[in-house]
Amino acid sequence: MPRESVLSIADKEAIKIEKLIFHIILTDDINPIFLEEVKITDEQQKFFRDRLADASQGRQFIFTENNSPIKDLAEEIVNASDEDFLRISKDITSRFRTTHTSNMNDGVFIISIASIRTRKLLFLIKLDHKKVYEYKLKNNKALLEEVKNTFSEDKTAIQKVALIDINPNVVWDVLVFDRSCPSGITKFFGNFLSVIPRETESDLTKKAQSCARRWASLNKFEGINEPSAYKNKARSYLTFVDTFNSEQYIEAVIQDSDKEKQEYLRESLRNFMMEDGLYGQIFIPKKDVLTKKECKNIRQTAEGVKIEWEGSLEENNISISDIKDRQGLYKIVIKTSDIKDIQ
Repeated sequence: MPRESVLSIADKEAIKIEKLIFHIILTDDINPIFLEEVKITDEQQKFFRDRLADASQGRQFIFTENNSPIKDLAEEIVNASDEDFLRISKDITSRFRTTHTSNMNDGVFIISIASIRTRKLLFLIKLDHKKVYEYKLKNNKALLEEVKNTFSEDKTAIQKVALIDINPNVVWDVLVFDRSCPSGITKFFGNFLSVIPRETESDLTKKAQSCARRWASLNKFEGINEPSAYKNKARSYLTFVDTFNSEQYIEAVIQDSDKEKQEYLRESLRNFMMEDGLYGQIFIPKKDVLTKKECKNIRQTAEGVKIEWEGSLEENNISISDIKDRQGLYKIVIKTSDIKDIQ
């Protein structure tokens, strides 16, 4: 069954560049400047590998049902010979430049085949040129000169990314990051790729609402508190932010006075989100899906007894033990001023 997972930290560290070329895109030229070869040193290989790792997350998209030229070219290029790789890279770059009719900056379009163990991925990255100045000293006076045609380690230079996985082992086809539209994709880039979002903002909001609870439920043995506490923090975060950010979400959900434990739990939740396909996705939370039903906490005992409440355990005078006693039983205590016979 296809997985929802995105690239994990271990995956990013294991990225190996198999092939890489870039072509130059200038604002005033409709035709890209095509390079025939790019030779890179070991140090430069690390630079580009780090840029691929920086770009290896984003919103999940799938190719449209209609004919998608980029999908066809992606399937062709991942196992292409060096000669065919160069030919196809030029075709993809031309399609990108022709589709991009709006404002743009000078830069390069990187096409790279990268492997992660036995998995092959296609990276398409538009990287803007960044102004860099060098200084020369003359009689203790500094003369500044602009250095053009430079690559930058500044992540803001990364403008558009499509990470394409053509294998059917994951439910998504493309991870997209689009700086012009961080929570989705610009019209031209979507048309260029022929993709649509795999999940709506409402889907992702519900997923983020339940993610912390599901993680806590599966990791009770790690000393994690009652899952509803994390669910409430996740809901609070989604209620008050305009744009979902994975690291901010993790910080909001995991707060512990024990800094070592806090970091351990945050790493655990981060890995869970990567497996769940949520990490790295940027979207605008839909507040209207955070309904009363969604915020309700429900637990059922082995005997079939259901407990339902909203808010925190403390607010409802409920306590649920995190570990079993010597008889192998959990202890649930409910204090109340009244009990009504409902059915």
